[in-house]
Amino acid sequence: MDHNQILVLQRRKRRTRFIPPIMMLSAGAVASIMCLIAGYELLKSMIILFVTLLVFAILGTIVKAVVDSFRTVMDYSQFFDEDGEVVEK
Repeated sequence: MDHNQILVLQRRKRRTRFIPPIMMLSAGAVASIMCLIAGYELLKSMIILFVTLLVFAILGTIVKAVVDSFRTVMDYSQFFDEDGEVVEK
């Protein structure tokens, strides 16, 4: 792998680094609003919020890993010669 391919992989991983926090924050906001609407006590609301954030942090990390695994760089240089012509096999 050359230097340019390494930079492309790093750039693609930077794009997906926000998936877990976005999932956590949106789930936390929904859980907080639902606890307020339902009228739960503070301690019960905090426990629900903590469990929700923990679960969605794990899910966000799994989703990020899956998305990163689908983003691969293909090396097509073996199919072309120096002039850019397709090599027949």
